[in-house]
Amino acid sequence: MKKILMILAPDKFRDEEYDIPRKFWESRGAGAITASTTTKSRGVLGTRVRTDFLLDEMSAEMFDGIFFVGGAGSLDFLENEEAKELALDFVNSGKASGAICAAPRLFLHWGILKNKKFTAWNGDEKISELAKSAGAIFTDENATTDGKIVTANGPESAAECAEKFWEILK
Repeated sequence: MKKILMILAPDKFRDEEYDIPRKFWESRGAGAITASTTTKSRGVLGTRVRTDFLLDEMSAEMFDGIFFVGGAGSLDFLENEEAKELALDFVNSGKASGAICAAPRLFLHWGILKNKKFTAWNGDEKISELAKSAGAIFTDENATTDGKIVTANGPESAAECAEKFWEILK
């Protein structure tokens, strides 16, 4: 059984970007485990999740892939060293890594997307500027795969992102 670590912001994660991928992966027999900086997370549409673990209890060795759920709250992880180190451990181990909506900005900020194609929520039109300064290639697609990294641009792309993530996880 594949085990996927889903990282949730304590507040303001996008409900669909959590619910849709989780249900997709579980329907294929995978285990989806949640972690955050708190034991309770709340989505912008009201979904409440009691997270399974705290970030500092997690390691890449325990899972087959990591997925950062988007939403405005995901940007709270920009300067979070535990989240950054965890993401880098997955990427450096060649494991499936994904982020959706605002969360690809984390990968961009942490240097994970240097010389890689990616997509993200582009509502403020600054993402292409951020991509250039980080040495990444912004695609403006709904979902993009580059090696073992999958990124997507928002809730409407959650199903496509979940499928692409599953393909690199297998």
